[in-house]
Amino acid sequence: MLLLTPLAFAGAIVSAAPAAPVGAADVARRVEERHRGVRDMQARFVQTYRSGVLGRDVVERGTVSIKSPGRMRWEYRDPEAKTFVSDGKTFYFYVPADKQVIVRDQADARGLTAQLLSGRLEILAQFDVGLERTAGRERLRLSPRKTDPEVDRVYLDVDDGYRIRGIEILDPQGNRSRFEFQDLRENVGLPDRLFRFDVPEGVEVISG
Repeated sequence: MLLLTPLAFAGAIVSAAPAAPVGAADVARRVEERHRGVRDMQARFVQTYRSGVLGRDVVERGTVSIKSPGRMRWEYRDPEAKTFVSDGKTFYFYVPADKQVIVRDQADARGLTAQLLSGRLEILAQFDVGLERTAGRERLRLSPRKTDPEVDRVYLDVDDGYRIRGIEILDPQGNRSRFEFQDLRENVGLPDRLFRFDVPEGVEVISG
């Protein structure tokens, strides 16, 4: 019969004990660190927008490209073609069917989404965080520490590698934007020219 010394027996008990669950703050830090180490990324996305007034979903699909510092490009392909580009300072929103480009210096929900994906947002400094576990994934619940006219709550769906797979943003008016990401590729060497926007000839430019 095999006998264990008291020290070995104690070690066996410790090794058999389940790992302590990771708390919300720890998950938030790991998500930040994971995404901060990514120089650039590309993915397919599905965006579902639900109006708090109309109460119906609008579903759009396309591809997103993000590169540090602060650059992004959203190419919507279905059901309507449109492009949203930031060179890190200025945001351009182009809808070919409207023959208009809206130029502004402040982003919308896509800007917040890009900050989270690039690890540029200090989650714990700006949000109170909670943690839910659903469908085998962890979900972070973020509530702004200060009143934000654009953001009421944010939910992050995180995989085992602490990569963000889904982002849901609720605003104080009851509107909801959800982004789901597929075929995510990281550090692919995206060229800087991808994040420049040249206004097409004959297109109206609107400052917003």
